[in-house]
Amino acid sequence: MLMKASRTIAIYGRHSTSMQTATLSADQAVSCMKLVDYLGGRVVATYLDPEQSGYRRARAGLKKLLGNIENGRVDIVVCEALDRLARDAEDVAWLGKKLAYHRVSLHTVSEGHVDEIKFAVAGLLGAIFLKHLIDKTVRGMAAVLAGRFAGGRAYGFKRVIRLDARGELIRGLLEIDEAQADIVRRIYTEFAAGQSSIQIAKGLNEDGIPGPRGGQWNASTIRGDPKKAVGILNNPLYVGQLVWGRRQWRRNPDSETRERRYRLRDKSEWVEVAVPYLRIVDDHLWDAVHAEIEQRQRPQADAPLGRQNRKKHLLSGLIRCSVCGSNYTISGKDYYRCAGQKERGTCGNTVSVRKALVEHATMAVFQHHLFTPEHARIFAEEFARERDRLTRHAERHDDALIERLAVVTAEIANLGANMLAGVISETLTKLLVERETEKQRLEAQIQLQPDIETITLPAPADLTAIFAKKAQNLRETLNEEKIRGDAADILSRLIEGIRTPKLTYQWPENGEQVSELPIWRRGP
Repeated sequence: MLMKASRTIAIYGRHSTSMQTATLSADQAVSCMKLVDYLGGRVVATYLDPEQSGYRRARAGLKKLLGNIENGRVDIVVCEALDRLARDAEDVAWLGKKLAYHRVSLHTVSEGHVDEIKFAVAGLLGAIFLKHLIDKTVRGMAAVLAGRFAGGRAYGFKRVIRLDARGELIRGLLEIDEAQADIVRRIYTEFAAGQSSIQIAKGLNEDGIPGPRGGQWNASTIRGDPKKAVGILNNPLYVGQLVWGRRQWRRNPDSETRERRYRLRDKSEWVEVAVPYLRIVDDHLWDAVHAEIEQRQRPQADAPLGRQNRKKHLLSGLIRCSVCGSNYTISGKDYYRCAGQKERGTCGNTVSVRKALVEHATMAVFQHHLFTPEHARIFAEEFARERDRLTRHAERHDDALIERLAVVTAEIANLGANMLAGVISETLTKLLVERETEKQRLEAQIQLQPDIETITLPAPADLTAIFAKKAQNLRETLNEEKIRGDAADILSRLIEGIRTPKLTYQWPENGEQVSELPIWRRGP
């Protein structure tokens, strides 16, 4: 088809690094010049969309091209192939209608002049291409799992740098990071022992242990989501089980930007591979943790909304009305009242209980049973055990930093040697920069590490005095803002309920009357 020399031409190029291996966008534009010379037009603009999927409409270059088409500045669009403009059948048809409406013709190096029939065929082929490409990606990734890890690096593991015969990096090799593995075991052990994820995160932060991304730990990182198998407590890799394909990314066809959202695949579609050399946690501890998770989730389904949130008071949800059985809830600032009487008007119990009084009486019960020679002995043993743990952790943390620094230094030397030998690639250059940055961070951390001092254990008499002081000030200690929520959680596991006295009953004012306080405990 002969064109007038006065007609204006726009060149378009696109390539995607995530979905295909294609010629770079700039190279595509160069390859179009022979076609431009043949058409005899004048190039007024070149639009490039590097590293953009053909499934997205919201591309900067494409938007500018369409804007100039609508303004009448373009008569002909030239590109390497129609699939550079769009992959999706709906988008191909939409572009065809838009070009036809503005009387703009499309010419490609591959298809020549693109008419309505070619638009229809190209749309169908583009959709089939994407489907087959996704299927190939799934099969390829599943095959990789037979020997190498296809996901991001999980906490507790480190990448292994190994080159193949061609000097290319072998991707997906992992090994256990012993220092981080100790932290994983600590998290599992503490959770199985009854600590909450908030308590565990708090302890890790207090001990100066960096989180998975180098910052502070938070409860969600530890707890995660059991259904999605994410989070420290739910990662099957810790028991030597590699799982891939849990989630499937899909594009929303109703979104102009074709935003991606993931959906969980059915468990039957997951790919599971045994990798026993990556096991960090034994089966017994794994089972104990997940039994604890299930146990903690079970009462949540039937519990009132307030019980599912963090408790603001030591005895929240534990005090019951002896008349109707309803919970006693905070009324005003300092009193508990029957919820059945206050909120529903279905109970005749109008007795209000002062918060300080019921907390004092309840803590007196604990003090009565807690302050014994046997418990004082246990306190001394736990004190010594915690001292030893902190000392060992400080030594181990320092050793882990020094050990990691040696590994990183060796990796830098290996990478430098490969580059001197002529093996230079973008991947190796990026790895070298990452390792240099990590080396600087490790050296700074080691320099900031305080000298380890042995914690002197107080004499037995002093420990007994410390224990007695803690027991006597139990209510004040547990009501401190930083630990009140954790203390309330622990009390809720120890106490099944506190029954209010009858309408004429007076609450005990001191510890000598605590035997009259009707409290029933969990367990034997």
